Amino acid sequence: MARIRLALLTATLATVLAVLVAPSAAAEDLVVPDGRADYWHDTRSSGDDPYPGNPDWGNPDIRRTAYRHWHDRVSVRIKMARLERGDGGYWQVDIRMRTDEGLRRKATWFKPFDSPPSVEWSGPGSCAIDGRIDFADEVFIVDVPRRCLSNPDRVAFKSATRWWPTSDDYPYLDVSGRSGYRLGPWSAPIARG
Repeated sequence: MARIRLALLTATLATVLAVLVAPSAAAEDLVVPDGRADYWHDTRSSGDDPYPGNPDWGNPDIRRTAYRHWHDRVSVRIKMARLERGDGGYWQVDIRMRTDEGLRRKATWFKPFDSPPSVEWSGPGSCAIDGRIDFADEVFIVDVPRRCLSNPDRVAFKSATRWWPTSDDYPYLDVSGRSGYRLGPWSAPIARG
């Protein structure tokens, strides 16, 4: 009888604690797979059409993109086929965001081979965007505070990467979740976590 009472007391305490303890900060997310070797040699700046081409070295191929909507920020993680410290060249990550109120913003994160990264924000005012490379996981990570987007309930995304190897005048472009070289439709809107 004492065991039954102890078991009931333990179960009741566990239930009460589960209700009283705040849940951990989670994010709603959307993972978008990307095709293999679907990047383009982007020669549009010379008036030519882009074409599927292979760089002399390196691999500018996106493998997947994860869009996340946290309580305090939106985050984009772009997993590449290869990211190595010794790869010479210039990387650019373009993130476009559209809120449920119709607000559109763009963040561009640019990393020269031998210099610190820079960020360009298309919205009004300034925005403290955090952009970094995780070489161990071969991932670009860009975080944008939700306040820069007027704290929306839902956000849709588009993204792409560009890589200029030091041996080439034209970048290699890969659009997240799309085989073409133009940004396609918006992702599904992602609710705040």
